[in-house]
Amino acid sequence: MAHTRSSLAQLALALVLGCLTLPLLSAAPAGAASSADGSCQAVVLPVALTQGGHAGQSLAGTLCQPLTWGPGPHAVDVLSSGATYNRTYWDWPQDPSLYSYVDKTLLAGRATFAYDRLGTGASSHPLSTSLTIPSDAYVLHQIITWLQGQGYPRIDSIGHSLGSIFAIQEAATYHDVTLLVPTGLLHTPDPGYANLSTFLYPAVLDPAFAGSGLDLGYLTTIPGTRNVLHSSATDPAVISYDEQHKDLVASTEFATAVSTVDTLPPLNVSDSITAPVLLVTGEQDALLCVGRVPDCTDPAAVRASELPYYQSAPSLTVDMVPGAGHDLTAEPSADQTFATINQWIGTH
Repeated sequence: MAHTRSSLAQLALALVLGCLTLPLLSAAPAGAASSADGSCQAVVLPVALTQGGHAGQSLAGTLCQPLTWGPGPHAVDVLSSGATYNRTYWDWPQDPSLYSYVDKTLLAGRATFAYDRLGTGASSHPLSTSLTIPSDAYVLHQIITWLQGQGYPRIDSIGHSLGSIFAIQEAATYHDVTLLVPTGLLHTPDPGYANLSTFLYPAVLDPAFAGSGLDLGYLTTIPGTRNVLHSSATDPAVISYDEQHKDLVASTEFATAVSTVDTLPPLNVSDSITAPVLLVTGEQDALLCVGRVPDCTDPAAVRASELPYYQSAPSLTVDMVPGAGHDLTAEPSADQTFATINQWIGTH
């Protein structure tokens, strides 16, 4: 049962067949695109935190299909968000014609599945210590398995920041994606990336999450610090919206993410990836590029430094977006970022 993007807020309870189980469809936040872009379903999938574990967690997502499919087998972009974000990162409601990756992908003829990873948004919030990069990767694997059962032979895994890290782990472990696009991530970390923890504190201390009952391992950004995620060119209204709608990250997710990025090749899990890879990062990414060697304005040098981490991938392409900060979809250059990703997907 399909619903236009404009009618998603009125979505009632329904069932959709899945290969894992019969997941429940429930109401989800309305998307930003017009009904001309495609149709969407709000999906709730039962998932497990570990392989062989009980599927007792609920994962909320939105599956959107284009009105007109692109050439070749039907493809879906699975969209994994970063720390303190949820699926809204990929379907930003302000000026969606510029900022919504979902809108643009539908118009390009591919489906999207954007979701709230466990511990964020409308998904389950288990004990924070149960959330790690391996658990995030296994949840993503269950999503991909479900989508394959829905009739999508081609799966593009698109991640941002933390979402890129567990998308890398998923692709390296399960080898079930056609293409991999990590954004907002480079392996050789600038000290600013490791020091991201200085912008985080227990979410229960924040007015946005006071009285939530979250355990102390759930973190969010300290008020007034989210500008570090944006460039100097970012619209102040976007930064304001970002602050007002920030989400969570588990301290164990953050800790395992840093250790994953810091692991040198050939021991880094990314060296086991067997799908083509496109890395996209903003030249003004304050977490990754400030003081970095090689400089982020030199894509060829960045590619050379990243290549040892992707030795099993059939190809590695690197694009550094001029003037862009960490949150690529919320930048004035969001169109350029999407065009780069879309063109690369089209040629692979």
